[in-house]
Amino acid sequence: MARYLHYRPPLEAALLFAIIASAAVRVRAFHIPQSRPIHKEVSLHASTNDSNSNDDLWNADISPLQQHNQQHRYDSSIWSILPLPEHADNTSIAERARCAMISNKPAALQDRCSVNLDAFHNGRCKAQWLHVDPPVLTVDNFLTEQECDDIRRITISPPPAGVGRVIKLESRLSESNKSNNQDTAVRLSTTWYVRYGAPQVAPLLRSLMQLLPDIQLEQTEEVQLVRYIGEGQGFGWHEDALSEQEATVDAGGQRIATLLVYLDDNCQDGSGGRTLFRDLRGGGKNGKQRLGVSPKKGRALLFFPAISTTEDDNESSDEDNGAFGKVYFDHTRADHRTTHAGEPPTGKNGQKHIAQLWIHSGKHTPVVFGRGLNRHSEAVL
Repeated sequence: MARYLHYRPPLEAALLFAIIASAAVRVRAFHIPQSRPIHKEVSLHASTNDSNSNDDLWNADISPLQQHNQQHRYDSSIWSILPLPEHADNTSIAERARCAMISNKPAALQDRCSVNLDAFHNGRCKAQWLHVDPPVLTVDNFLTEQECDDIRRITISPPPAGVGRVIKLESRLSESNKSNNQDTAVRLSTTWYVRYGAPQVAPLLRSLMQLLPDIQLEQTEEVQLVRYIGEGQGFGWHEDALSEQEATVDAGGQRIATLLVYLDDNCQDGSGGRTLFRDLRGGGKNGKQRLGVSPKKGRALLFFPAISTTEDDNESSDEDNGAFGKVYFDHTRADHRTTHAGEPPTGKNGQKHIAQLWIHSGKHTPVVFGRGLNRHSEAVL
């Protein structure tokens, strides 16, 4: 019989939380530039219709972000950032973006894992570039409606037969930790960790392997299902790249790809719930606002929180202006340009469900369920 484990205060649960926090759910957070009120970093209100309002964190025009950031020591205005050609400021940038997207091995995907775009150019699936460098792509109908419904049912207690053990965790990070001068991204949500062998997630894993043909399933973290309910729940600005202490050999090194799949349509028609990229443009009618991806049932969002490198220097060069982190043991560097946030759904009953997969540079050792209790080999592929 399937067991359903809830997070509770006793010692056993506290130890479990410590394991999960160190292996799967820790992220690095960053304030938006000083030109905007710092408290907006922790605001979790959905966007308004007035895109010019200073109180609208989510819909802000990209231009206020192109200023020196003291924490990262970069100048985003001179980063090598390529929006879609139609959103470029001049013909030279538009041509560079256009050239970076063409061929079977686009230059925009250099130093990142290969993406099999041809596998999804068919009647059911549609792959689309949303940003060129750093690359951001979506694939509509990545999962069918039925496959999305089957995965969502795992979040209902008790879960369906065959799922096996499920771990449920409430995320309630709500303010910066000023006592030790560390910033924590606001996150209010519920997460379910699911075994690789659960039959409901088999289509998700199969589609992942089809989309990223050069990776092995052993490089993926545990499957996570995340639910946000109402205007009070969302995820503030953060990066998916791990710190040097977290990107260990057992963890599989750095996270090199993020795949999110939206499991419902409750946020359609502009009802919030977008995934927004703080420093990338592509939103709004003129493409000058922040890039945002609206939830759509079955839609996959793919981006790359780190790049591969042959460099040995642990410091950012003058050429990248701090856009990338230091070089790790696995020859990867965090791409700070992928800082993003999860916008809350609107309305008291608004909901957003996503399935989430992180892919590492090397083999990941699953630890959330305990070592040896959740194996990649159990996946039904």
